[in-house]
Amino acid sequence: MSGNVNNPRLWEGADLWTAPVATALPESLDDDMSTVPTWKAVGLLSEDGASEARDEDTTDFYAWGGKLIRTKRSKHKRTITVTCLEDNLVVFGLVNPGSTAETTAGTNKRTVKIPKSDKRSFVLELHDGDIIRRRHIPSGEITAVGEVTLSETDLQAFELTITIYPDVDDVLYVDYDNDASNAAA
Repeated sequence: MSGNVNNPRLWEGADLWTAPVATALPESLDDDMSTVPTWKAVGLLSEDGASEARDEDTTDFYAWGGKLIRTKRSKHKRTITVTCLEDNLVVFGLVNPGSTAETTAGTNKRTVKIPKSDKRSFVLELHDGDIIRRRHIPSGEITAVGEVTLSETDLQAFELTITIYPDVDDVLYVDYDNDASNAAA
């Protein structure tokens, strides 16, 4: 049997961080994301993990006789969906961009407004033992928020879908990791 049993990854922990677009990452994977104070953690994430989805249009072209000779790809879209379990100010800002929160005399007030566009940078940091992977999304935006349940039988959770925007070189995101099996020659 070919392959290496040490290569499959089971991401046992994860964090999602957000910051204004163009915020620098920590200098190395050994540096915690919080060493750059503008990166803010969203808090606890659902054990269901994160999911990445791809969507694009394809058009197939055939030669006479029905032989497939080419496929045109266009309108590529990539998203990552994650469920946040905490109701904190970072999540509030992602769910309700353009809204405000204030505290006066021990009373918190959250004023929710119609959402505005709010492009941000994101980092999804994954852990498998000593292996760390940081997926840096330089420009993305929360474009969908799932239904929020308010009940005594289910946790309140915020399912967020991040739409990833490419940069001028068509780069969607960059993965950084310390996995020796991924070392480029």
